[in-house]
Amino acid sequence: MTVDVSMTKRLRQQLPAAFRLPTDRDPAPEQRHLAAVCGWAAALGLGGMAVALRAFVGLIGAYRGWYAPTVIVIGLIGLTCTIAAFASVHRRRLPFALLGAATVSLVLGWIVTGL
Repeated sequence: MTVDVSMTKRLRQQLPAAFRLPTDRDPAPEQRHLAAVCGWAAALGLGGMAVALRAFVGLIGAYRGWYAPTVIVIGLIGLTCTIAAFASVHRRRLPFALLGAATVSLVLGWIVTGL
């Protein structure tokens, strides 16, 4: 499978602009926007703590070779998406798309740790 060179160039130009710390010239994000991102991330954090507790109990129980790597990868994906949402808070829709992906990761964590 070949990758289109123009697509690669576009990604290299767009990704740093989407995930960057704002400068003094950038307008501050709206307070409602920031509060919504913070609230959603807080809910994900609380849910993630519950998944982590269930995962810990699952690790103490019977040995399953697939369990620990799966739980760790799911958690890292959710954590990365949440951090990226804060890094892109000056965007309009991107933080919410990333928090949606983190929510899917949290639900997967609930499913895996419930087995």
